[in-house]
Amino acid sequence: MPKIFSAREMIEVAIKEEQTGATFYRALADSTDSQELAEFALQVAAMEDEHEARFKNLLDEVGEHKPSGESYEGEYEAYMSYLLEGRIFPTGRDGEEMARRQGSDQEAVSTAMELERNTLLFYHEMLKFIPPQQHALLESIIDEERQHVSDFARYRDEHF
Repeated sequence: MPKIFSAREMIEVAIKEEQTGATFYRALADSTDSQELAEFALQVAAMEDEHEARFKNLLDEVGEHKPSGESYEGEYEAYMSYLLEGRIFPTGRDGEEMARRQGSDQEAVSTAMELERNTLLFYHEMLKFIPPQQHALLESIIDEERQHVSDFARYRDEHF
């Protein structure tokens, strides 16, 4: 029988992603010479901390809900395993090192935009795993992640 991720498992992954995202943005703030980019990165890190807290609260509410309606046996497992394979943000010191390896502020902003787009995709796909009565919370986080992409795009357009 295929393994179907439960809502609890997906939220635990989301919590880790928010933690690693915050770590990445703090390291980015430390590694840039731009005061404006550093302040912006720290604001995004604080938002990631807030998302982590919201996911932790959601964890207490969802139980073991699992999606139904696979097109073929193992569909959700294969798809979500692919999404999780490389994770969105690198974990631990890898995230810090990735932030510090950015060749320029422009490259750092582009990398952040890509990571946020991947986060957005992952969270959108998580909706299938979350009980419908909890969709509003996840959708509000999705809206905020979408705003991160827009904010980074605006920053890029204004500075580069």
